[in-house]
Amino acid sequence: MKSKLQEAFTSKNIKLYSRNLLYDIVGSIFFGIGIYNFVSSADFAPGGVTGLAIILNHYTDLPIGLGTFLINIPIIAVSFRTLGKNFLGRTFMTVLVNTLIIDLVCPLLPVYNGERLLAAIFSGALVGVGLAIIYHNGSSTGGSDLIIMSIRRKRPHMSLGQLTLTIDGMIIVFGGLAYGDIDSILYGFTYSAVMTLVMDKLMYGFVSGKIAIIVTAPEHTAAMNHTIANNLTRGATVLKAQGGYTAAEKDVIFCACSRSQLPRLHSLVREIDDDVMVIVTSYDEAYGRGFLPIDSSR
Repeated sequence: MKSKLQEAFTSKNIKLYSRNLLYDIVGSIFFGIGIYNFVSSADFAPGGVTGLAIILNHYTDLPIGLGTFLINIPIIAVSFRTLGKNFLGRTFMTVLVNTLIIDLVCPLLPVYNGERLLAAIFSGALVGVGLAIIYHNGSSTGGSDLIIMSIRRKRPHMSLGQLTLTIDGMIIVFGGLAYGDIDSILYGFTYSAVMTLVMDKLMYGFVSGKIAIIVTAPEHTAAMNHTIANNLTRGATVLKAQGGYTAAEKDVIFCACSRSQLPRLHSLVREIDDDVMVIVTSYDEAYGRGFLPIDSSR
């Protein structure tokens, strides 16, 4: 019995490690091509530890992947207490795979030597795809991400955007000083903007949607719920409310739906109550029946 449990546990571990390794390899290929084959020859430094490694490479010819790895070691060590061994163990594995791909695989591919603006745009897109794959699997590429996460654990009130902009912005400016070119700074920020946009769209854009907040009279609620369920195959949540000015009883119906379903929803509720109020907002992720599985939120 014990032997079977051990075999099952070992098999599960092997499957998990294989899955993690596959994600790391695929994500690191996109990341590495963006950094080595586009950024390294375009004379600008992106933000983060990779930017520092590119600046070191500019002065010392230290390989970019190795430079990234060496800078990450003390950062991972310092973050150990704050972020925990499990997450940092995964991160170390990702950083190692990333290093090998940047220094051993990417040099086998052609390097882009064209327009610097195109290099900034395409490198940002490629790195954004790579990071989305890595982050989606619960890991990171280390560097400034770990610094920001550690600061946020101790000071959660600090803005994530401000911390990221400050740290990455300083490195991009250092890159401009290293290359002696103001355009290097502009290309660095262009890269960061494209990378963030692509990464966010890949991580959240395909699962994001709309929340319709429908305010109606109680006598229309049952009909609206029935229409939403039968025509849109969506559920709804009803809250009791009261008009602030009229003190009239109201029902507030919450319904999460896709972007494409929103016009149809608006039309359906108008047919039932032409005095209805519909407030629309967006969500990045939704977990539960009909949406993402709850386990994927962990």
